[in-house]
Amino acid sequence: MSKDTSIFSKVAGSGPVSGLPLIHVLLIEDNPADALLIQAMLSEPSSARFEVTHAASLGKGLECLAKGSFGVVLLDLSLPDSFGLETFDIVRAQAPAMPILVMSGLDDENAAVNAVHSGAQDYLVKGSVDSPLLARSLRYAIERKRAEEALRHSEAFYQSLVDNLPQFILRKDPQGRFTFGNQKFLAELGRPMEEIVGKSDFDFFPPELAEKYQRDDRVVMQTGQVFETVEEHEPPGGGKRYVQVVKTPIRDRDKQVIGIQGIFWDVTERKLAEERIQQANADLARSREEVLKALSDLREKHNEVKEAHGHIIQMERTQIVGRLAAGFALEMKGALDTARAGFDQLKALPGAPAAATLDSTEALRRADTILNGLLDFVSPGKLELVPADLNAVLEASLQMLEHELKDGGCTAVRELDPNLPKAFVDGGRIKQVLVSLLTNAIEAMPGGGTITVRTRFHQPNHGEVESDNDRRVTRLLRRAEPSLILEIEDTGTGIPPEKLSRIFDPFFTVKPAGKGTGLGLTVTKKVIEMHGGNIAIQNRRGGSGVCATVILKAAAPPDAAKANPDRG
Repeated sequence: MSKDTSIFSKVAGSGPVSGLPLIHVLLIEDNPADALLIQAMLSEPSSARFEVTHAASLGKGLECLAKGSFGVVLLDLSLPDSFGLETFDIVRAQAPAMPILVMSGLDDENAAVNAVHSGAQDYLVKGSVDSPLLARSLRYAIERKRAEEALRHSEAFYQSLVDNLPQFILRKDPQGRFTFGNQKFLAELGRPMEEIVGKSDFDFFPPELAEKYQRDDRVVMQTGQVFETVEEHEPPGGGKRYVQVVKTPIRDRDKQVIGIQGIFWDVTERKLAEERIQQANADLARSREEVLKALSDLREKHNEVKEAHGHIIQMERTQIVGRLAAGFALEMKGALDTARAGFDQLKALPGAPAAATLDSTEALRRADTILNGLLDFVSPGKLELVPADLNAVLEASLQMLEHELKDGGCTAVRELDPNLPKAFVDGGRIKQVLVSLLTNAIEAMPGGGTITVRTRFHQPNHGEVESDNDRRVTRLLRRAEPSLILEIEDTGTGIPPEKLSRIFDPFFTVKPAGKGTGLGLTVTKKVIEMHGGNIAIQNRRGGSGVCATVILKAAAPPDAAKANPDRG
């Protein structure tokens, strides 16, 4: 080491450069060669100009600090009159607001960590630093120190603010121990800060309240969410009152919860006023209860009458259409059969156009489908009712449409009651109904989707069943015998609300032209009503798509039905 004891020397930067900041650097370094190298590096062009004052010992450096004004200190820890981290501590004690960078010839990670923990802005190793890095490190050290000082002033402002707020403010660590309280909270406890730090709620409040406060703290720390409530509070001096409480998590730089902060204020008068209002509202509600119940019953009766009236109108309309369609269908069926026979002969002739043949075949097929639908509608034939497993009929219907489901990108989800009683049905006609409803669901999802099929049992006087369909289904069940409920839901486009009331009308369809005859749901409804059942179709609640609900009579006798209470 150099034993140079000169007071200090000054080396200016590379000359004035317009617009660049001037930084005064105190270099405390006993090795003349290292000092000259550092001064040379700082004289090279960079984003700032540096004026370097060199002191060859700690004592000379402290004299410089006492006499001069510097922006940053560049300190060697191995000096003639001081050695190691103690050197840094002495400089920092004399100039606590000064940013200090340690520059050592020792590449020691532990020494670097200890220096930074003691307050050094950086730890640089001689021989590993070039001019740009040194210049940048000095500027960063100054900016970091400024930020620390600004933060210290912000914290002082915060302390002043929270101490003068009218609310009670506190902070706790993860173990529920107090780490801070503002002046209002300290006055509430009647203790100075040093007597509450490290203590818990159990040291100041009744056990049941302390347990609740700690339980709420744990919820905030476990969830990381804000907790807010109005609760009873009893300060150490006694006198219960209501307080509004807000507790928030305190997080470290890694976003980990390291405690909670609480703020509360007195809302006793507001709480008592709310209780008086609630009591008044309760009294008013009781006085209106009979009137509201009467209005509800009246609305229910009105809805039932309205529904029955609509049903009668629909039945009359259907009967009129049926009488007109019966003769028409029979006449057209004969004419169509004659046309088909002639067309078959025409196709056999040489040179028949293939495209025209295909178009004509499709037109005849569609006409035949419409007429068959009409005949099913006006003369569906006699049912052959036998006990049948509705789940099995539904599975068979799904298997028939397996190809259509796959091609349409549709997934079938089954929610079937394994203990479902049998139903009195004509298996073939019910399968026709289910295939029609499932086909409608597939066609309602042109981009694919999910079809959910669900079965369950309903027995009167065992609770009412709420369906994803509307209240009309519930009213039908109230009047039913032990019944089986089957639902088919899709996630498709749904039915426009203004068209829902017409979906069972003959020849009415919401499908594009050429995609439907308008008779599928008409025939479906008639078949179900011939079984003594009901059907309701509504848009799903809370989402897109349609829910079709079919209600059929159960074949199980009343005694057997008791073993299968409502699973809906």
